[in-house]
Amino acid sequence: MAGVYFQTPKVSNTQAQVDIKTLLTNATATNSKLRVEHSIVDPQNKTVLVRSKNIQLAKNATEIPFNQSLILNNPQLWSPDSPSLYKVITRIYKSRTNELLDEISQPLGLRWYEFSAENGFVLNAKPLKLIGTNRHQDFDKLGNALPDEIHVRDVKLLKEMGGNFLRISHYPQDPVVMEMCDKLGIITSVEIPIVNAITENEAFSKNCIEMAREMVFQDYNRPSVLIWAYMNEVLLRLPFKGDSIRNKQYFESVNALAQKIENQIRIDDPQRYTLIPMHGNFNDYHEAGLTQIPKIAGWNLYQGWYGGKFEGFDTFLDNAQEKLKGKPFIITEYGADVDPRLHSFEPQRFDYTQEYANLYHEHYIKANKERKYVVGANIWNLNDFYSEERENAVPHVNSKGITTLSREPKDTYLQYQAILSTRPIVNIGGRLWKIRGGNADTNYTCKQPVKVYANCDKIELFLNGYSLGSQNVENNIAQFNVPFVNGTNVLEAIGLFNSLKVSDLLKIDFRMLATDLKSTTIPFSEINIMLGSKRYFEDKSTSIIWLPEKEYQPGSWGYVGGKAYTKPTRHGQQLASDSDILGTNINPVFQTMRTGIQAFKADVPDGEYTVSLYFADLQAVKSTKMLVYNLGNEAIDNTISERIFDVSINKTRVITNLNVAAEFGGNTAVVKKFTVLVQNGQGISVDFQPITGEPFLNAIRIYRNY
Repeated sequence: MAGVYFQTPKVSNTQAQVDIKTLLTNATATNSKLRVEHSIVDPQNKTVLVRSKNIQLAKNATEIPFNQSLILNNPQLWSPDSPSLYKVITRIYKSRTNELLDEISQPLGLRWYEFSAENGFVLNAKPLKLIGTNRHQDFDKLGNALPDEIHVRDVKLLKEMGGNFLRISHYPQDPVVMEMCDKLGIITSVEIPIVNAITENEAFSKNCIEMAREMVFQDYNRPSVLIWAYMNEVLLRLPFKGDSIRNKQYFESVNALAQKIENQIRIDDPQRYTLIPMHGNFNDYHEAGLTQIPKIAGWNLYQGWYGGKFEGFDTFLDNAQEKLKGKPFIITEYGADVDPRLHSFEPQRFDYTQEYANLYHEHYIKANKERKYVVGANIWNLNDFYSEERENAVPHVNSKGITTLSREPKDTYLQYQAILSTRPIVNIGGRLWKIRGGNADTNYTCKQPVKVYANCDKIELFLNGYSLGSQNVENNIAQFNVPFVNGTNVLEAIGLFNSLKVSDLLKIDFRMLATDLKSTTIPFSEINIMLGSKRYFEDKSTSIIWLPEKEYQPGSWGYVGGKAYTKPTRHGQQLASDSDILGTNINPVFQTMRTGIQAFKADVPDGEYTVSLYFADLQAVKSTKMLVYNLGNEAIDNTISERIFDVSINKTRVITNLNVAAEFGGNTAVVKKFTVLVQNGQGISVDFQPITGEPFLNAIRIYRNY
């Protein structure tokens, strides 16, 4: 607690009133005559105002308030575009000797603002859409114990993206975060950690009030802080859902606590706004009265990810606004998990690909910008962060971040940067996808889509120095169909900003497969296929690209028979398991499979090969624990009792009575490796013979030894 607190009740372009409340304590056993001095130092470090006053402080006095009101003419205003920071230096002197007894310096930002459904957010009389992220303060292999430099880097990452809004979720974070938001002009919402549920007793209530007061007074003077928040998703998992009477009592308890916190915050800081972040069950929050209590309604919405379609986001917002007319909304959370190693040209919900998340954010950006009553939006999350109970493509990590755990920008970051930044931006999408692969066409190229994110009108794209032509930029995206060649591919995107050329380079190693595997133009070296999958997976640790499956055609490669595994949920089919696969660090290779497979064939030229078969029984384990944050994507049990089968390669039995679940356990990675000599043009045929249930295969890797 600083002991010096500012309010700026009247601010304009011409004048600012600064009310200063100083709490004075005299810990001595004698009365003291003191002089309290306030100096205001402008952003150029020039002292522009000094006021002092003599007071007498009784012995053993504690936190005696001393108030002064100062007027600044022609103030330099604080905003995201121009975060002008003053300092207020408060000094206490002995009146007679002029001895300095104490001194403290606090930041002062002069601004005025309003949130409303009719006009959106208005700062210093100018409308401003707030768009930014949430943030958890952990880092790759460090957890939460971060040095200041990483906190600073994170806020700079947000600023470099063009973001102007940070939700400090779900707890007050390191003071250096707030300091950087003040300096860089990032508007913030700060929150106390009441998450998912409350405890219905007086001790819990008192602790919540104390946390709220500590939060307010800790950051009271921060110009970046405009919103105090509390109670994140407190009705997410109702403890008495089956008991209507008890559930109603719980709603009443939640309402009573929210009202206490709200009242206390408004007493301690009547100027700032308040916020409750609620998940997408409007009726429960409305029935509990939480939609009416705070000044702003916050919504954590994931339509098109945890369930439903993108359009459900628009529908929810419009219906909620109709019922809460005049209430400004902030989208306090939205996002989709991305493993930047995963890609698909047929992206679908819950496939964890970068391409699906791109589509998700393209829709949400547009919907947020179109609605004035949506005064702000926070992506969940600035960075991936550890979340122990999660499994998914990257176990124990919530991967909705627009940067990775080590802060590598994903496509979603590049996309927002092109939309939000005021400086010229040209970003080639797929920045983290360095090793690609695919099947050659008749020209020995492989055409794959590439997006370029930019804030100019047109982009010209070059491949290895040759122009692929220009495309118009629509919604900050230019789309190209790139004819990749085998080997090194250098992409260069050039945008013209008046007479200034801005470019971006991306180097890609493309691993081409000839349509005819016996081709001498593109000699066969290896093939890595995920069965039951429409996804590409770049295993960065081993520099391998895994390709999606296809059906076998003579002369080429592919599966014979069976069907792709899907995981049924109450909100549709998942195309891949979201369970942690034990014994591997490449979960996606094992999280899809083809059941009932008869064979996998590859018509490779004669030679010696290594064939590796990848197994993980995805239907042998019934899920017993539901992730609290899954927000409705509950799985439907589809366990299979037993699978036993034989495997032959080129008519030689190599595995007998394989029962993966019984021998190794469900959701456990198993790799069987064999050396195969191919002669007389026979190629490779891996055949599966069922004994009990259906055979399955998750992935296959074939590489040429000689």
